[in-house]
Amino acid sequence: MIDAIEHELSLDELSAEVESLLEKRNLALAQPDHRVSAKPDARTIRYYTSLGLLDRPIIQGRQAVYGRRHLLQLLAIKSLQLTSLPLAEIQARLYGLSDTEIETLIDSVNAASVKTLNRTQGLVKPTYWKEIVIEPGLKIVAAEGWSLAADPASIAEKIQAAIVALQISSRKGNGGKIDDNTSD
Repeated sequence: MIDAIEHELSLDELSAEVESLLEKRNLALAQPDHRVSAKPDARTIRYYTSLGLLDRPIIQGRQAVYGRRHLLQLLAIKSLQLTSLPLAEIQARLYGLSDTEIETLIDSVNAASVKTLNRTQGLVKPTYWKEIVIEPGLKIVAAEGWSLAADPASIAEKIQAAIVALQISSRKGNGGKIDDNTSD
C-alpha cells in the first residue's frame, strides 16, 4: 500500500515523490526502448494531464497542488510504461479506477518481470547486413561479420545453382517461385 501523503504537493514535489516510490519498488528503470524516462518531470506531468491520463490539479490561488490520487495515477502510468504499453492502452486501463484499484494495479507490476523484460530485450542483438550488387536485380546479402567457413568452390557451386534456379523461375513467369514439378 502507498502511504497517504501528509500534505498537498507542488509539481516538483510530486515528481520527486514518484521517483522515490519507483526507486523503492525497484521500478525506476528506463523504458526498454529508452524513449521514456522513469522520472516524470513537470513537462511530462502537464502532458499526462492534457491527455486525461492524470486528473487536473487543484488550484489554490495561483498554485497547482497535487494529492494522493495524482501520486497513484503517476505511479501507475510509469509502472505500466515499463511493460511497453502505449499511453492509449494505459489510459484505457486506468479509466474509472478507484484509488484502491489503482494501488492493486501498481502492485501487480512485478519489478522482477520488468527487469527480466529489460534483460531479455538487451540480449537481442541486431543483425547488420552487407549487400553486394552483382548486376541490376541481383545481389548477394551476408550478415556483417560473415566469414567463409566452407570451401570456396562449394560456395561457388551453391551460387551457380541459385542462378540456375532463378533463371528457370523467371522463364516460367511464376513470380520467382520455383516449381520442381515442371520441366523445361
